[in-house]
Amino acid sequence: MLARTISRTLLKAAVPRTTPLAAAATASKARTYSSKVPPNDERIFPSDAAASEGADPAAATKEIPLGEEEAPRSRGKTGGDGLPRSAYISSTDRRRNAMAKYFAWATLAGVVGGGLYLGRELEDDEKAMHPTIGEGWDQFFSRASARISDLLSFYNEPPFEKLLPDPVPEYGRPYTLVLSFEDLMIHSGWTREHGWRTAKRPGLDYFLAYLFQYYEIVVFTNQPEAMAAPLLQKVDQQPGYIMFPLFRAHTRYVDGKYIKDLNYLNRDLSKVVMIETNPDAWSANPDNTIKLPPWKGDATDRDLVALIPFLEYIAAMGVPDVRKVIKDFDGTHIPTEFARREELIREQLRKELGNTKGKKKGPPSWALGVLGMKPKEDEGDDVKTFMDIARERGQQNYLETQKHLAEHKEELLREQQQAEKEMAEQMKTSLSKIFTEGLPKAPGQP
Repeated sequence: MLARTISRTLLKAAVPRTTPLAAAATASKARTYSSKVPPNDERIFPSDAAASEGADPAAATKEIPLGEEEAPRSRGKTGGDGLPRSAYISSTDRRRNAMAKYFAWATLAGVVGGGLYLGRELEDDEKAMHPTIGEGWDQFFSRASARISDLLSFYNEPPFEKLLPDPVPEYGRPYTLVLSFEDLMIHSGWTREHGWRTAKRPGLDYFLAYLFQYYEIVVFTNQPEAMAAPLLQKVDQQPGYIMFPLFRAHTRYVDGKYIKDLNYLNRDLSKVVMIETNPDAWSANPDNTIKLPPWKGDATDRDLVALIPFLEYIAAMGVPDVRKVIKDFDGTHIPTEFARREELIREQLRKELGNTKGKKKGPPSWALGVLGMKPKEDEGDDVKTFMDIARERGQQNYLETQKHLAEHKEELLREQQQAEKEMAEQMKTSLSKIFTEGLPKAPGQP
């Protein structure tokens, strides 16, 4: 009886009451200590004591082999409690996943539909633009590629096929002179003392005023209009010399370069001369371009003014194709080479007239002195070529024009301001008027 009481007391002390969480936490420890089961004579639960309590002696003495582990739970596509993973996704995430799937399918459908639409048969106006592309499925990708190129050209090509209006026959200037703006007419630089400053090239006013009588002058810059227009207004002190300004929006954008394509100018290229300092800008029309080095602000520079005789020769002689003349002077310093050739012509004319330099015709100087007449120092200087005569006439026209401008300066300024005011009034079209009356119609349109 005493032994049974002791066994019950030891059993309660050895097996304390534990919660399920505590039992789970000590499960791993049980596996570790299972290999250290004491001998039968030292066990807390002898077989006779267990038998006396009605327990199975074999179960009481069962040992767990060392290293044996519980079978792991199969997770697979289930959660920790045996639920599928989708059970742990919130409703917000489910909506997002559904929207992503819908968007992916819509994108795929749009790409396929857009490709089929781009590869459709060409319209009549498209056939005129792409005469080499035919019909049928074999030309499907050619039609799609052509339409994609047309879409991209909206951003890479000039906004209009004709950058300048049609020439007026009564205008009387068959030649067009296209001038670059930056590093040809002006130069901008920054210094620590003065910050940003812009300098105007020496002789620019005379250059524009003199050639205005021969050329339709156009300034073409690759700068945005908002930046270049105020500077251009200051450069053109006498409004009217620069007939048309063109800006970056009128260039072609190819491979990161702004190209001034004269083919969009709406002028006969055989009568167009361009003066440019940037090789990328004139790459589309090298035969029409007089290539000059960039002007860096040198106050003693005279290269621009020195080009006047050459440009005057083209206009005065009525050259049928300026590209041939420009190509003939390509690779040379045009002012120097033109002066050399002009002197050769003048010398040849002297020889033909029998009036070479150093040879004097007529009575000797002493005879003229007796008669009270002053002899001429050099008769050879009286030989004038056609260009000499044309240059004298051009100088006379220039002086008369400047005199007229000086005498009527105030009147011309008032007329200019009035014209600008009228133009501003015509451009005032409110949004409400557009919505109520529609866009303004072109002249002559019903």
